[in-house]
Order: sequence, then structure tokens, then C-alpha cells
Amino acid sequence: MDPPPVFTLALLSDSSHLPDLLRGILHTIFFHRFFSSFRPFTRDLLDITLPSFNDPALDTVIESRLRTLEGDTAPPQVAVCFYEKKARKASWFAKEEKVCWEQWVINITLVAPRTEAERAHARRQIEDQLQATILKIIAVASAEKNHVPPITTNDANPFPYTIALLPKGETWGTRMGIF
Repeated sequence: MDPPPVFTLALLSDSSHLPDLLRGILHTIFFHRFFSSFRPFTRDLLDITLPSFNDPALDTVIESRLRTLEGDTAPPQVAVCFYEKKARKASWFAKEEKVCWEQWVINITLVAPRTEAERAHARRQIEDQLQATILKIIAVASAEKNHVPPITTNDANPFPYTIALLPKGETWGTRMGIF
């Protein structure tokens, strides 16, 4: 079995904007990979309008991950993994297994501006990076569709997912046992 595609994104942030930026990027990823019916809306972040939708279960997961960032240094990566439920062959115990079909890895770089001029420059850089990241998500989600499994269930969300904050020295591949 081929490993799932991994799409890497860059996030530049200062500590005050990090939760909002991560929330915006995560919602954008899910907006393009959440295959259920929902009412879309937009969120404004810095000077950029981002796509979003209301899903209480997803919001709870995202907010619980973001709460772990409070008072802490940022993890070097945040990873989102989408799974397909497949029937397990020749198994006595579990009838189905989760197989990863796509990963998104967000590499975080924190900046710490000290002066007002540095803060203004950092904000411009953060906005530019956010815009480039959002455009990359849209381009990848639009172009990379061949690996998306068929929807075979009537569940509200046919594909389970995980959102992981990865500590320094750990990668998404090692956490999953791939590398």
C-alpha cells in the first residue's frame, strides 16, 4: 500500500496570533476536505477573509488543541490526518480499521518582535505567509483529488480525522509508525 500524500504548509506567527492563525488554517483545510453538507461562512483574520463552516464537533477538537498552546511555546508542527474506514481482513477482533489517506503538516515558525517597527514588519510577513498558505490549501485541495476514497456511508462526516500537536523532535511519520 502506498503511503498517503503529505501536504506541508508553513505558518509564520508571533505568540499572540498563533491560536487564531492555526484556527483559520485548520478551518480552511477542513472546509476543503469535510465531505458533508454544511452552511459556509467566512471569518476575517488580520486583513484576510477565510472560508469556514459551523461544526460543533470539529470546533470542540480544534479548540481543545489550541488550549494546549496557552502559556506554552509553540510546537514545531501541527498535523491533520484524514482516515478511511476499511473492513479488516482475517481479523478475529476488530471488524474495521482506519487507513490514512491524506496528511497535512503545518510547520510553525514563531517570531518575537521587540519594537513597534519590528511588530509592523512581522505583521506584514505573517499576513503574506497566511495568504500564501491559504492559496496553497485551495490549490492542493482542488488539484489533488485522485487519492480521496469514495464515500461509502451516510454518516455526517464519512472520514474520521485527527489533529495532533507534535513536540520538538517528533514528526508525523514517526508518530504514525511510517518512518
